[in-house]
Formats: sequence, C-alpha cells, structure tokens
Amino acid sequence: MKTRLIIILLFLLVGYQEVKAQTGIRLGWNYPEMHDISSDRNSGFHAGFYKKIKLLGLLGVEPGIQYSQKGGEIDDMGTKGVERLHYIDVPVLVRLGFLPLINVFAGPQASFLVARKYEGVTDISSINELSKVDFGGVVGVGVNLPLGFNVQGSYDFAFSDLNYNDMDTKNRLFKLSIGKTF
Repeated sequence: MKTRLIIILLFLLVGYQEVKAQTGIRLGWNYPEMHDISSDRNSGFHAGFYKKIKLLGLLGVEPGIQYSQKGGEIDDMGTKGVERLHYIDVPVLVRLGFLPLINVFAGPQASFLVARKYEGVTDISSINELSKVDFGGVVGVGVNLPLGFNVQGSYDFAFSDLNYNDMDTKNRLFKLSIGKTF
C-alpha cells in the first residue's frame, strides 16, 4: 500500500514531464559507531551505485544500493574488541538543489546485514543473534563538480535495534563520498 502511494505521488509530482535519469557510482569512507554501548569508532568504507532522477527544477529522487562497513571498537572484558558489520544499504534520497552546485538531501534507508567479523577475546562470525534488517535515515549535503563528479558528506542513523548482546544498540555513522554520474 505504501509503495503504491509513493509511486502515485511521484507520478503526480512529475506530471507529464520527461523524467531525466542518470546512473552513477559512489565510494567513500565510513566513520561508524554502535550507539548506546561503550564503543569507539573505527573506519570502514562504502561503495555502490545510484540512479539520479530529476523531477522538478532542482528537486530530485536518488535511489541507490551500496555495500557499507559499520561497527566499532568495543570493551571486551578489559580488552578492545573490533566489531565489523557488513551491510547492503538501500537508500531512497530526496535531493534539493541550491544553485546548480550545492544540494541537501534526506531520506529513508533499509540496511541488510550480510556478514560479521568480531575480533576480540573470542572471534565471532555468526550473524544469527543480530537483527538482519536495520531501518533508518540519511541526511547530508553534496557538491556537484565538473565532468559529472560530486562529493558529499552524510550522517546515517538507525531506528532499529541491533539486539547486540541483548542491549539497545543502533548503528550511526558519518560518511564522506566521491561519486561520478554518467
């Protein structure tokens, strides 16, 4: 029902205009943390594809799919353990341009846990005890560069609990990206 409503709203927004869509690639650096538990940040990366759909003037929609590393450093019985969570993120962003150069964006994101690697007192690779789907949001700002290149900074935040050791824990991360639209 919600999907149909979104499709109808997008159709109404676009009207009878020709929809201009471009495909792009994006990669960058993640600075994640596991919020609400004792966690220091550790770096990761993300990479994927997006489809930039121009709607009205400087308004557009950008669905995408990307691989993203999340997690953090955790105090594991007095020693540091490193938790690396591997996700497939599916964001649907709405972009609003200010001038042709700068844009802000926000939107929902579904993240699917595909792998895990914990290195600490014991090594763990099972994802069975963690939530497999993580719903959240993305907000950020981007800059369009010449030749179809772009850079952006964003903040991803989860609404869903990871169920990490029966604690209320959520993924949070800052991302810096470079992209190329074709």
